[in-house]
Amino acid sequence: MKFTLPEFRKGRFNCPLCGTYSHMTWNQLNNASACTNYYESLCSYCDGNSLWRVTEYNKDSLRKVAKNAELLFPDNGIAALPEDDMPHDVKIDYIEAARIFSKSPRGAAALLRLALQKLCKHLGEDGSNINDDIRSLAAKNILPPMVVKVADTVRITGNNAVHPGTMKDEDFDFVASKMFDLINFIVKKGISEPKELNALYELTPEGPRKSAEDKDAKSKVNNL
Repeated sequence: MKFTLPEFRKGRFNCPLCGTYSHMTWNQLNNASACTNYYESLCSYCDGNSLWRVTEYNKDSLRKVAKNAELLFPDNGIAALPEDDMPHDVKIDYIEAARIFSKSPRGAAALLRLALQKLCKHLGEDGSNINDDIRSLAAKNILPPMVVKVADTVRITGNNAVHPGTMKDEDFDFVASKMFDLINFIVKKGISEPKELNALYELTPEGPRKSAEDKDAKSKVNNL
């Protein structure tokens, strides 16, 4: 399902606390009888509250109307939550990138490129060249071939994020946001789905499982 970024006063988006796409209820916080510059959004799915601080007002003749606000809590940025099976060292870089993304898409892109290198190592590659690693994973059918084209963009973005190149600053905002999705997708395809299939396989009776393993081994010998 498409990830919808949290946005001030938007009625529905993916909750920054639970990650679920759900309805949000907005309330301005008060201090005694006075209104503050803070709002909370209440998720209808997890009942969790996110805290927002107003950064811009529209002024009319009668009152100030909040126009924009920044998300203060939870402090995990506005990117999709990392997949549950994401390796810990990859998740650390992913979360840090999410936290700085709104302020520095260029810095977030560099962190995400590092996270992708680490992820490739977890999937059996050497992690020294994202381009080669992604192509190797696609050749092994661990990832679909289309990921190669997407990863080429990620690799270029990451290089330019560290070494200023020809990309315009405004390009980083769009491309870096897609890198979060790419890393989550690779975790899902390369780690989560094989784990789920293996768990399903382990539930089959021992007899049919042994027969399938023998048949697979025999097929490999015949293909040598």
